[in-house]
Amino acid sequence: MNCKLIRQLKTLSTENKLLLTGTPLQNNLGELWSLLNFLLPDVFSSLENFESWFDFASSVGQEGADQEILAKEQRNNVITKLHAILKPFLLRRVKSDVETSLPGKMEVIMYAEMTDKQREVNRLLMGDGDVDGKKGSISSLNNMLMQMRKNCNHPDLITAAAEGSFLYPPADQLVAECGKMQLLEKLLNKLLPRGHKVLIFSQTTAMLDLLDAYFDEKKIGCCRIDGSISWQDRQAAMKRFNSESDCKIFLLSTRAGGLGINLTGADTCIIYDSDWNPHQDLQAMDRCHRIGQQKPVLVIRLATSHSVEGKLLRRANSKLMLERLVIKKGAFIDLSDGGDGADAGGRKASNTNMGKSELLEILKADITLDDVPQSGEVDEAMMERILDREFLLHVADQGGMKIPYPESGKGYEVVRHEGASGGLMGSIL
Repeated sequence: MNCKLIRQLKTLSTENKLLLTGTPLQNNLGELWSLLNFLLPDVFSSLENFESWFDFASSVGQEGADQEILAKEQRNNVITKLHAILKPFLLRRVKSDVETSLPGKMEVIMYAEMTDKQREVNRLLMGDGDVDGKKGSISSLNNMLMQMRKNCNHPDLITAAAEGSFLYPPADQLVAECGKMQLLEKLLNKLLPRGHKVLIFSQTTAMLDLLDAYFDEKKIGCCRIDGSISWQDRQAAMKRFNSESDCKIFLLSTRAGGLGINLTGADTCIIYDSDWNPHQDLQAMDRCHRIGQQKPVLVIRLATSHSVEGKLLRRANSKLMLERLVIKKGAFIDLSDGGDGADAGGRKASNTNMGKSELLEILKADITLDDVPQSGEVDEAMMERILDREFLLHVADQGGMKIPYPESGKGYEVVRHEGASGGLMGSIL
């Protein structure tokens, strides 16, 4: 709301304003208010007032919040009022409005256990240990949370800096030192021989460099896009990946590779490490699950069990829950009731009043992060069942997909998705 772009835009004299966005609300209500304030500054004049109308937002995703929000809704209809206020200003469209034949998509979190090396680095980060006789060389690093996330990705991201090393260890050592790398190698050993093409997203170019070195030693062809790649090289890399069979892996940084890129040649997306903003990861998935895709898409999100990544996933999940609650999918499609409850196109008019069961369904967490999925790594038999796309071929999916195995178990949990109909195309304000 205070960025230079908005300040400059407000100086323009216009009779009409139109905003197109896929993400009107990413982190908090303030982001949505800033868009509405730009459009109608007289109506949406105060962020403080806007947030006070909907004081449920701060508790979304917290333990016991669902019952508290339900009580507020039943007492004051705060969520129903919010939808009524937003409806005149927001037109919502999802993928099913423009493409009903898009194949299904499923997201699974797979948990890796820390190796002894990672546990040791974690211990040093939280204490006053030393690495190779260098007292405190790790624990003195800035930003503890970021360092612990790096350790989850690969301990070499920390130890190399502490030791002043510029060479990567051999590929086998890279795998042996990191639980996520071990899990990634198992997945790729099953996916690549079966002809699947894979996108691998990471938050940092340092992790992409490490993966690049690993694939180079393994003689596995891959393409890459990050912020340093020119648009000409991006176009060439996309063309090669989508058309050439020998290029089976595409490495991308989540922010640079999450927009304006069409990689429907892939049918598997691996989120190596998650973003604090879940919409960045959703944009990344949609590089392959988009119009033009002919195959069902499997998204595998890697996480380290009993680590700082659990906190990150909970926070990201609460942001998605807030968006579902505030901007209910389909709630703002303006359907005029012609007497039979349908519009000219035959679609049923939706009631914006939210019942108890519907509200609780919206507030249901996509992930549990309980002890069972994090109690070990997924076994070979279950991994085979998860990687099987056969049932996803038949997901037309208006009310959710039926998964032919438990939704959670040792080493994995399935993230709730609505298949082809659930993805967002965009919103017009």
